Amino acid sequence: TVRRTGGRRMKTRVIVGLLLVLLLISVLYFGGFILLSVLSLFSIAAIYEMGLTFRKKGYTPIVIPAYVFAVGYSFIYFYFGLLPMIIFYMTAVMTTMIYSLFTKAHSTNDVIPSLFIMNYPTLFLMCMLLVYFSFDRPTALVAACMAYAAPECSDTFAYFGGTLLGKHKLCPAISPKKTVEGAAFALLGGVVFGFVVFYLQRLWGGAVQMSVLLPLGLGCGVLSQFGDLFASTLKRWAGVKDFSSVFPGHGGIIDRIDSIMFCTPLVLCVFVILRTLGTL
Repeated sequence: TVRRTGGRRMKTRVIVGLLLVLLLISVLYFGGFILLSVLSLFSIAAIYEMGLTFRKKGYTPIVIPAYVFAVGYSFIYFYFGLLPMIIFYMTAVMTTMIYSLFTKAHSTNDVIPSLFIMNYPTLFLMCMLLVYFSFDRPTALVAACMAYAAPECSDTFAYFGGTLLGKHKLCPAISPKKTVEGAAFALLGGVVFGFVVFYLQRLWGGAVQMSVLLPLGLGCGVLSQFGDLFASTLKRWAGVKDFSSVFPGHGGIIDRIDSIMFCTPLVLCVFVILRTLGTL
């Protein structure tokens, strides 16, 4: 019975994972308003999940400014540019702080989680936006593949590597199921994905060198694990298994993008540096 239940869970996990990959491919293909809308919806959901996590610990974070920012930031960047988006972000942060001075519904203890939400996941979501919209389309697709899909490939390699060969615990106090063997496979998964993207980019005219993609894949393999461990720390602190159950077998939005959020700043920095050096 246990084996049958585990098999059903694995099947559900694989099916949902494939559907998420198809969703990612679709929104990147269509771009424009569809992509901006999906980013906003994912951002709203991620902020809701983080607020829910804090509420389970007895806090009542101020989330309305974060929600307003989540709805509009991608559209503001797309139509008006980076500086207006930064101003919009700082307005949301300051509104949160000023509102906390006058409300009786929130205590001083609620201010810290409120500002935390404006950083995690909000700042990382901004990086996810910038990775795709900061470069010409062929380069942007390569950057998006490395930022969004390399961490998923690393996670998949880590899961199967840990399941089949895992014997030594990596961080039992944070995530008892993670193993050193799984972590090693995660690094391999990132490098393998960088190798695949080098050839895959020819389909849309990308020209990023393998000497960039392989080390970047390795870096994503490292940071994806830190992102997952940080999310696990928050969930263990809050006493929850997943941030939500919106995706059967996968948990919530943050459960799916926790690794991506940590990899995205690295990918963004690397591609900005390459563009500055004139090698893109």
